[in-house]
Amino acid sequence: MALKTLTSYYEVLGVGPTAEAETLRKAYRRLARKHHPDVSTDPRAHENMARINEAFETLIDPNRRNEYDAMLAGDVVEESQDDRIRRQKPVVVRLIQRLQGHKTPVYATAFAPDTAQLVSSGFDNEIIWWNEAGFPVRRMKVEQGVISTLRAFSLDRLAAAGSAENQVSFCRLDEDKLESWKAASEEWVGALAVSPDGQSVATGSLHNTFSVIDTTTGECRYRSAHHDGSVMAVAWSADGKVLASGGADARINLYHGETGERIGTISQIRSAVTAIAFSPDGQYLAAAGVDLSIRVFTLSDGNLVKMMFGHTKVVESLAFHSNGWLFASGSRDGTVGLWNAAKGIGNVRIEASNRPISTVSFSLDGTRLAAGGQDKLVRLWEVVAKDEA
Repeated sequence: MALKTLTSYYEVLGVGPTAEAETLRKAYRRLARKHHPDVSTDPRAHENMARINEAFETLIDPNRRNEYDAMLAGDVVEESQDDRIRRQKPVVVRLIQRLQGHKTPVYATAFAPDTAQLVSSGFDNEIIWWNEAGFPVRRMKVEQGVISTLRAFSLDRLAAAGSAENQVSFCRLDEDKLESWKAASEEWVGALAVSPDGQSVATGSLHNTFSVIDTTTGECRYRSAHHDGSVMAVAWSADGKVLASGGADARINLYHGETGERIGTISQIRSAVTAIAFSPDGQYLAAAGVDLSIRVFTLSDGNLVKMMFGHTKVVESLAFHSNGWLFASGSRDGTVGLWNAAKGIGNVRIEASNRPISTVSFSLDGTRLAAGGQDKLVRLWEVVAKDEA
């Protein structure tokens, strides 16, 4: 397993890692003359120029460049390295285990907040609880419905949801008691998210609608049709007060979690939205797009903070670290990305698999990162990250 860059900012500008300020300026001017939307006929000119701008702005600023260089240097930590080196780097990850137990692709991962025990589920609806040694200690097969998302509340309490054709399914496990239901829907649901309290499931459909279903009754609490395209991603804020839906219309709508009232729209996105995540402190909203960008917005005003690139295929999952600035991305290119929401830097990836990654998640204390995907494995990393960006 290697940590490396996926087209680093130096490569974007076509300069070496020791390039001085004047070299950076010359490279930027040269690229701007070729890629600026005013002169380029390339349909991706705006994205190309945004990437060039981001690379230049990061490398021309000494402080941001030092931080970026540290991120690039964040290679796998050997046991012999001392703690001083670990503390100097903003993020250090170390592969702990490759967990083998699923017979089908892994669709969801979650950590129990009280014990930090990892739970995962596969395409065959089997849920596995893993111990610290990396072995399954419990298995449960959900016979009815489909599981595509998990939320753990404690070691023995979790909720799961999924959809197939025109039906949404939900199950709740409380110790040994399993409750489940199916809700008929006229829509084809492609995105789901369980609320932080487990009382609601948000869904997005291919027919442009966004809904919230009560997990106790199976009834629809509210539904909206504010998108002009398929709703491809949904997410809850950590406190459950805000909901977000991202669509093929290149927009993100924000809703009041309790009433469903639309409270805002983010439109500074140039492609269909494939994944959304809120930072735990409610400061940032990260969104991934079909154009392979990851955009970070401030939730208070919806303003774009940064746009970043790195993956070569679509991102399917985003998850924030407990420190509020670090977040992870899982992509169909088989890599896991680590990004700094506060400073808009990153472009560091973990080459996890030769198959797509479907899910990423952090433990509540931020010391573990899990990823699962089409190769049926769950990978677990140790994470050391600064509290502040």
